[in-house]
Amino acid sequence: MDKKTELLARAYFVVMIFGILSLVIAYRVFTVSIVEGDKWRKMGAKNVKWKELNADRGSIFADDGSLLATSLQFFEIRMDMTVQKESVFESGVDSLAFYLSSTIRSDRSKYEWKQILRKARSAKNRYLYIDKNLTVDEYRLLKTFPILREGKYKGGLIEVKYGKRAKPYRDLASRTIGEDRENAQKIGLEGAFDKFLSGPADKVLQKRLSNNVWVPVYDPSEIGARRGDDVITNLNVHLQDVVHEELSKSLLKYSATKGVAILMETATGKIKAISNLANIDGVPREELNYAIGDNTEPGSTMKLATVLALLEDGYADLDTKVNLNGGKPVKFKDRTIRDSEQHGRGVVTLKEAFAISSNIGMAVLADEAYNKSAEGRLQWRRTLTKFGIDKKTGVEIEGEKEPYIKDPIKDDKKWYGTTVPWMAHGYEFLMSPLQILTFYNGVANGGRTMRPYLVSEIKGENGKNKKFEPRILVDQLARPENILKAKEMLEEVVLTGTATNIKSDYIKIAGKTGTTRVNYSNKEEYAKYNASFCGYFPADNPQYSMIIVLYEPKGVFYGSAVAAPIFKNIAERTMAWQHELCQPAKSMLDTAHMERTIPGANAGFADDFKGLYDYIGIPYKNKTENKWVYVDPFETKMLIENKKIVKGKVPDVRGMGARDAVYVLENLGLGVAVQGKGKVTRMSLSPGTAIRGQRIEIYLN
Repeated sequence: MDKKTELLARAYFVVMIFGILSLVIAYRVFTVSIVEGDKWRKMGAKNVKWKELNADRGSIFADDGSLLATSLQFFEIRMDMTVQKESVFESGVDSLAFYLSSTIRSDRSKYEWKQILRKARSAKNRYLYIDKNLTVDEYRLLKTFPILREGKYKGGLIEVKYGKRAKPYRDLASRTIGEDRENAQKIGLEGAFDKFLSGPADKVLQKRLSNNVWVPVYDPSEIGARRGDDVITNLNVHLQDVVHEELSKSLLKYSATKGVAILMETATGKIKAISNLANIDGVPREELNYAIGDNTEPGSTMKLATVLALLEDGYADLDTKVNLNGGKPVKFKDRTIRDSEQHGRGVVTLKEAFAISSNIGMAVLADEAYNKSAEGRLQWRRTLTKFGIDKKTGVEIEGEKEPYIKDPIKDDKKWYGTTVPWMAHGYEFLMSPLQILTFYNGVANGGRTMRPYLVSEIKGENGKNKKFEPRILVDQLARPENILKAKEMLEEVVLTGTATNIKSDYIKIAGKTGTTRVNYSNKEEYAKYNASFCGYFPADNPQYSMIIVLYEPKGVFYGSAVAAPIFKNIAERTMAWQHELCQPAKSMLDTAHMERTIPGANAGFADDFKGLYDYIGIPYKNKTENKWVYVDPFETKMLIENKKIVKGKVPDVRGMGARDAVYVLENLGLGVAVQGKGKVTRMSLSPGTAIRGQRIEIYLN
């Protein structure tokens, strides 16, 4: 009995001790977490913190899969000099110093590197700087060096991966594609679709070293690789190149300060090409997005709104007469309006006045129709509102300004007796080139105004894709019969009016010239002008609409002489590229002829190309005996050049058909999945990646 009591006493004692310890621990937990929580959290934050680790940024593609912007991977390399065993360090330090000095860091000798490594080991440096801005290939090479090849835990290798944004086509649509910059606002598509491109962010735990350097507790590569979504645009690389080239030539030819060109698909509103060029010391550069963010007085291009309003409100028809006073000044209140020349014409029809871009004709008709009463002025503003020209287009990227269209009530202090006639020939209101083009595109599209848009799809890695469809802004600008009359007048401009110089033998063009005095309020300053042309083609079946604006050209400044020829060249080259010239002729333009007879770039099996070219009669020059080749048009023939395929590395099969691409990849040991049809435009593994039996997806378009 005594023994049992003793055992129970011991058990109670042990339980009591555990109970006391539990209470002490609970009390300490409560004190540390609640009472002293803020204090300890502040202390912990000094040495450990969570940092966001951004996913690899997605890429931006053209409509054919060509890369417009992508992230290239670079590495910064450090070393923890405390983790290596003495034997590993001593046996490898000489060789490591040699490799560093003879490859990535030749700015220091082998002896210097050896001293740096030894000194860092003695000082227990846990974050020794080796190099930065290393490419993937340089990083792979460095990982084979002695000591570093042992990895993070045995060799002390610390890598910090980061991406740098690159644009393979450099200046082409550069401002529209935009910029992704640290500590700066993202612009263009990079900014508008940042939440998709940037992708999901993980958090990585970091610790502070003695020298106040923060390093990851875990290797970031141990976290599953995550990537942002890809953005597929409506931009076409070929058309963008044509637009950029033609605009650049004229920008320099006329020493204009800047220039804009936008090419839009009529039926959908898809922007196929957009160039914003500034003349920087004789070099065309993409600086700002003038096409979207630069609101100016449009001048004569917006006489289209005037004639459409007159037609729609029943104040005029194509054969309505108006006196042009020979082009000499006509007084409106205390101001005068004149035509660009004293042409000697008296009474003409509305159609003729529009074709020769008569300021007097537009001003007189609008003044008589709308400026005689307050209700008339309100009707003028209501009709312009009906056309939708007082609203933003809603294009995806930031920077679009609200159009400024005067209102007789809201702007009563700025509304003058001369406002209606001045607005009638394109002054006293502000619009951007894209807003003007959107209105013209509505007329070309039979009265249906489409929202201009740049992006067709967002592709996620998880297969969740988001598509963007065409959207209507104004379902019917005006009655169908009036739209047809407006189109007839736009065609007349090219047939008999101010743009007869761009009449084409190959396509039918419709449009309107514009010559805008930008400093008309300052009579003493030397006159400055903007030259423009806005229209569509082919006129009888519009596929594209386009606007060209050159700002402050020198010497020649009329829209017909400066902007209209750019329009014609782009239109002809666009339709030649599509193989859809309206009136093919034997004496076709050299550029158009070349586009029609010489195929584009390709890749594949050499004998297939040779056999095809021999059969069709296309001249070619064979520069290689390899069986896998890249073919490229050059002047009047095709060049057949070597396509390098290295054993053990993923080849670049972009441009190949599915059959050739699958054959090459499978023979190198890769599992292949094919999506789409046509030619390969994208690959899930980057060219040059080491082959280890992976699976690769190829995307065809």
